[in-house]
Amino acid sequence: MKITPVKKALIIARNAVTNPKAAEFAKNTVCAMAVETTLKASFRPTFIYCDKHANKQSKKYAATKEFLYQTFCLGLYLSLINPVKDRVYKLISKKMAAKNPEDKRKLDLYDSFQSQIKQTKDKNLKKQLQNRFTHLLHTNKDYHFGKGVKELSSILSTVFILAICAPITSQLVLHPVMDLIFKKKQEDEQSNSPQNNYVKQIMNNK
Repeated sequence: MKITPVKKALIIARNAVTNPKAAEFAKNTVCAMAVETTLKASFRPTFIYCDKHANKQSKKYAATKEFLYQTFCLGLYLSLINPVKDRVYKLISKKMAAKNPEDKRKLDLYDSFQSQIKQTKDKNLKKQLQNRFTHLLHTNKDYHFGKGVKELSSILSTVFILAICAPITSQLVLHPVMDLIFKKKQEDEQSNSPQNNYVKQIMNNK
């Protein structure tokens, strides 16, 4: 049977969507937030700038500010998420383990397997362990419990970084940058205005 280009594209798309790694990526909080913030940084400024009913200067200012803000959020998130997430996970695990021995057993299983994967230097063995770990996460409730605590830590860390840290720190960083960009533009526009050019021409003729 002849496969048309459209069918070929559909097969590739189906294989990508049904790939276990793609599914794990989609479920991962950190990956999902990174992709979402990247899309915001790309599309939000574009939509603002394409608004035909808004003032041209206002559009430029709003689009630039949105692009800088989303880019700043992405950089801040990617730089902080791993250390913050690890600390939050340790705090939650410690509290849960202290309250319930069964929870401690499950978390120890999850942590020991992850530690084993990190310490393995052989690439083939590491890949086998990762595949085994992925299988256990889907089939074994004990490992699934550890993954749930890990994802909870990611969610709490994400909220802390994007809802608290990003707005506060962006105020300190973005306002000076925006003032610098648009102050320079205003000075350039004023110096190149017809009135200023006329004055310069008169002064040069004297």
